[in-house]
Amino acid sequence: MASIHLTKLITPLLIAMSGTVAAAAGNVLLTAEQRHMALCVQTIAHDYFSHGRSTVVSMPQGLRNNSRRPLIHFPYTDDLQLVDLVLQHVNDDTCCPLQMLPAETELNTVAEINHSYIIFIWREQGDEDIIAILDSQLRVLKDSEALQWNPRGRFLVVVTDEDSSSIPSVALKIYEIMWTEYNIVDSIVLNPDSSGNRTVLNLYTGFPYQKENCKNVKEVTLLDQWVLENNGKFSNKSNLFPSKIPNNFHNCAIKVATIGFHPFVSLINKDMTEDGSTVYEVRGVTLEYFLLSMKKMNMTVLFLPPSLDVSSESAMAEAIKLSTGMADVVVGIIPLSPVFFSGLTEPSIPYISDAFKWFVPCPRPISRIEKIVNVFDASIWLMMITVFILTSALFWCLANYPDRMVEKESKNMQTIQKSTYSVWTIFIGVSVPEMPRTWNLRIFFLIYVCYCFAMSTVFQAFFVSYLIEPGYEKKIETFQELLDSNVNYGYNSVLEFGMQTMDFRDHLKFPPTRRINCADLKTCIMRMMSHGDVATISAPGYAKYLANELGHHGEMKSPCSLDENFIYGSLVALFTNGNPLLKRLNTLIRRCLEGRLVERYWAQLNHEALLKSNTTYDQEGSSMYFVFTLSHMRPVFSVLAFGYVCSTIAYLAECLHKRFSK
Repeated sequence: MASIHLTKLITPLLIAMSGTVAAAAGNVLLTAEQRHMALCVQTIAHDYFSHGRSTVVSMPQGLRNNSRRPLIHFPYTDDLQLVDLVLQHVNDDTCCPLQMLPAETELNTVAEINHSYIIFIWREQGDEDIIAILDSQLRVLKDSEALQWNPRGRFLVVVTDEDSSSIPSVALKIYEIMWTEYNIVDSIVLNPDSSGNRTVLNLYTGFPYQKENCKNVKEVTLLDQWVLENNGKFSNKSNLFPSKIPNNFHNCAIKVATIGFHPFVSLINKDMTEDGSTVYEVRGVTLEYFLLSMKKMNMTVLFLPPSLDVSSESAMAEAIKLSTGMADVVVGIIPLSPVFFSGLTEPSIPYISDAFKWFVPCPRPISRIEKIVNVFDASIWLMMITVFILTSALFWCLANYPDRMVEKESKNMQTIQKSTYSVWTIFIGVSVPEMPRTWNLRIFFLIYVCYCFAMSTVFQAFFVSYLIEPGYEKKIETFQELLDSNVNYGYNSVLEFGMQTMDFRDHLKFPPTRRINCADLKTCIMRMMSHGDVATISAPGYAKYLANELGHHGEMKSPCSLDENFIYGSLVALFTNGNPLLKRLNTLIRRCLEGRLVERYWAQLNHEALLKSNTTYDQEGSSMYFVFTLSHMRPVFSVLAFGYVCSTIAYLAECLHKRFSK
């Protein structure tokens, strides 16, 4: 019984002592190859990883909970000791903070994007697929990091298992899965190799676009070797993270999906090839930046069937093409808005930016006759008529007033008809048959002549100016004036969906009875310019292009808008997250913007649209200069005709009165 109790006491003691020795002597019992592997990783992290930025460290998922490992084992057989040594070296070097990422770990999504990764992979069992282990770790990294996941970061994959017969092939498979499945291009594979006279650590990488590979990595390149001598060193001291994106892509193909309407996206031609496939030729304002960049990169653009409208169905169809790999990029009317992006996609820099405005009907020209009638207000016309009647009465009274000191007044002023006639002749600037004789009548006569001269001068000045340019109705200048008018609001469902994520609510102030669905923005803007019963939100460039298509020329015939800007919008190209072409494309887009190359194309489109339209410059009001014709004298002849009619009526009335008076 005593021996049994002694055995129960000794067994836990031996286990505790073994664990303590193993924990204390871990670093001492590591092999030289493992220590040099830790030094190599430390050197790469110090020389190539961003200092001050977090480095994520990942290892196989189920190691810590593997119950099949013996409780007592030598530390050099456990790859965890290697990971601990690497963490210790990198932490002591203080080059970059470390983040351990075991399975099912959620990182803080508000933190900055990570720029470097160290991934350890090994087989827990002899028959395990090391590529499947790597795929599982990468998937955990991508899912748990969320917005912190950065496929453009620098990845170091450390393979601790050694298989001398398949080192290059394993490195090729590792690089291939990281490139094709996760868009990771800057990755190197660290693998021990003892096939030669000495053990070295090989560092491999791939070049997707080298030697006309066109994304298909057929072989990996041995960048350098870590020599296990003293503290270790790189044999060639090569750049371990060279640029993988060349300037010349040797006509490699890029599949492009497009969405938009003319003139932003236009289907120019569609041909059938000998093998039965369809080749699309697509152009447009939103595509010019991309096409110029692809021409500079020497890439062949293969267009997929374009979506020539902007709707939720079209947007969903193009998004599926991008997510499934059918398309490498989507170009067209893609606004820079969080609504249209997800963690799987990434936009380019904005290449078209504009301020959206409220476009309202332009004021219509005022009729010349109406404008001439409105030279004076109604109160002034009434006052002039009153002065005319009172002056006629005053002249008649003064002509018939007895004055013994002077001779009798002329007979032209003694009857009410002749007095009125004299007042009218003075009013229109014609001389009277005979001057008044009495001094009091002459004084009032002079006052009335001065009054008529002043009013006639003012009237003639306005008459000539309005005859040449009658002017326009009052323009709608503020949003409140638009609300107070009877103009309807033409809304676009896609644009309103985008505005839901922004702090814009003015368009919701229109009552439902004044909202018109403008699914086709072109039809809506043309209706606004032709009928003037609808207002809508659009980019000024597009509205101007439609005006050129309709042949509207001149300041007041161009699309009219409110002075204030409604919202600001930008268009971008959409790539899958981590696409290595994005950085090069952004650089070329900036150069195109600086050179204003696409503005030349846009101006050419507007000029061609204006030439193709039936614009005529001899129409009335189409220009500030016009030929003065008889049509412009219509108000004068109208007054003359009215006078003739009145004279004829007066003549007939006198004839009838004379006949019946007998």
